[in-house]
Amino acid sequence: MKKHDFARTSPQSLPLDVRGPTHQTTAELKLRKGAGRHYATQQIIPALSSVYLLRINGLWASVQFGQVFGWLPVQCLERIMLVPQAIPVISTAERSAKSEKSTFSSRSAPSPAEVLEAEFVPDHRTTADLNLRKGSGTNYPVQQVLPGSMMVRKLEESGTWTKISTGRHIGWVPAAYLEPVAVKRKASGIQEQDISECTTTVRLNVRSGAGDHYPVLRILQAGTLVRVNATLGDWRRVILEGIQGWVPASQLVERHVSSGVLHTVIETTLYQGASANYRALVHIKPGERVEVIGAKGPWAKVRYGRFEGWINTNATDEGAR
Repeated sequence: MKKHDFARTSPQSLPLDVRGPTHQTTAELKLRKGAGRHYATQQIIPALSSVYLLRINGLWASVQFGQVFGWLPVQCLERIMLVPQAIPVISTAERSAKSEKSTFSSRSAPSPAEVLEAEFVPDHRTTADLNLRKGSGTNYPVQQVLPGSMMVRKLEESGTWTKISTGRHIGWVPAAYLEPVAVKRKASGIQEQDISECTTTVRLNVRSGAGDHYPVLRILQAGTLVRVNATLGDWRRVILEGIQGWVPASQLVERHVSSGVLHTVIETTLYQGASANYRALVHIKPGERVEVIGAKGPWAKVRYGRFEGWINTNATDEGAR
């Protein structure tokens, strides 16, 4: 839905600072907890009451009435003719003097809104599109509009307002439009280990951290060979093509194939998958050389001439070791 900033819809010749309510009620209304008549009533608002419009959702408007946030029918609101206040004009000399006085502080400490948090751990979620403001009130400037269901971190409270961090910006939003979520903190206690080789048993995600909430770096197919170099609880850190990531230990098995090349010792069949239930691709005679490109338990994924498929290692010199 398109956002409307009513302080900016009409072009003005001077910079303006518009404060206070934006609309008034045309009748006595019920302030509801959601955008619909089936939501609970919080209180009754008299006719001609002043409210601050936050956003519109269909036939309903999200408003602030005093210190209470809720929803009213759009058709029962009329816009107040705002009386703008011109921002005082600062002379060039005053601006230069102020700039020289604050040069050191402005360069030595970046604005909190520009700080990127490397250890950002969200603990709340927005329940609607919100204006992220510079202060705890609707009279403060809007820094940006946050979408609904955005993950944020709560920093502090002031009345009905909450100071939050998005990981890149810091500002204030109405506390009524935040809901807590389970905190998922970065895992610690990693145990380094000697590199061992394993294969994946299913198609799985390689994540940036030891947990399902971390971003996916890439997806591995079943039977992919990986090297494990660390352990954390039920997760294993793997090395794959120059990157490191985490996968569940339950989806790995130790590699049974110890060589990159195998030789068949008896006649065997190359299957399309790691089981004799898959379609047979070709029969391989004893003494044939195959190149190993993956493993899954007692099965090895190999390249044999123009074919790629799976053979049971019991039919190779690997099974005889």
